[in-house]
Amino acid sequence: MPLLPAPAGRTANRCTDAARQLVGSALHFAVFLAAALVAWSTLATDAPSLAGAAQPARSPGCSVAGVRTGSARAQIMVRGSPRTYLIQVPDTYRSERAYPLIFVFHGAGGNGRQAYGWGLQKAAGAADNAIFVFPDAITFQHYGIGWDDGADGHDLPFFDSMLEDVGATHCIDLSRVFAAGFSWGGDFVITLACHRGNLIRAVAANSTDDEYADTKDYRTYQGLPCRAHQHPPVRFEHAQGGDTEYPPPDFATTSKLFQYLNSCAGGSAPAKSSSSAMSCVSFQSCASEYTECTFDAHIGHTLPPNWATDTWDFFSRF
Repeated sequence: MPLLPAPAGRTANRCTDAARQLVGSALHFAVFLAAALVAWSTLATDAPSLAGAAQPARSPGCSVAGVRTGSARAQIMVRGSPRTYLIQVPDTYRSERAYPLIFVFHGAGGNGRQAYGWGLQKAAGAADNAIFVFPDAITFQHYGIGWDDGADGHDLPFFDSMLEDVGATHCIDLSRVFAAGFSWGGDFVITLACHRGNLIRAVAANSTDDEYADTKDYRTYQGLPCRAHQHPPVRFEHAQGGDTEYPPPDFATTSKLFQYLNSCAGGSAPAKSSSSAMSCVSFQSCASEYTECTFDAHIGHTLPPNWATDTWDFFSRF
């Protein structure tokens, strides 16, 4: 949660100790971040498959033995506050193998267990070939449980800390970090694409938009200018036109934002869809791939048919 003023009874020494801890943590993550950025920029053009990269960018956790497999809850401190996430490690985990890392962000009022229930980790081949993280949001202002998707909010540091924490204890491939999210969780995925695009290989944003001063103009997106200088491939799925939570023209404006972020200079062409209820297009002449899929509005504000399989297949291409 956001930092609060120190209680009146806190001593100067305790404040100094806390400040030293924050500086130390920042320096530690800066080293980790630098390694991840070098790995991503070196391998980004190789488009490695989730089945295995020729030159994985191995995290420090590749030297850690005795890693617990299966699912477990984890807690870390972020800006002095406890934050939690659910992690799933393959039963066949081997410390000498660098695994892709996939974050899945839940919607408003949910938690990591809700996102786990969407079943991305149950797609064919997923459970044995990636590590999954399902973060828990906390109360955001007066809106309830949800994500702080501002550039200076408390959830970007949460993402940074999770990436560092998992990478320090598990063998992950820093060139293959992915993020998926639905609704408010998708809003945060947009934030990651904008401000952590250098660290993320691809994202899947579902039934989502983000804050615009003018919902008809993507240029009024609150996150601009983005702090990342490159942006990942995107798969954007949503109800045709709009839904009960995001009415028109929200989705159309977010599509324009993705086209802008990924430098799409051409039109679009039909792309393969796994469901008769959904049609997809692939935008042309983009610096990073952008695919948009729209489904029958009657399906509503929810994940579309075959979401888990489609998302896993999309991530598997990079």
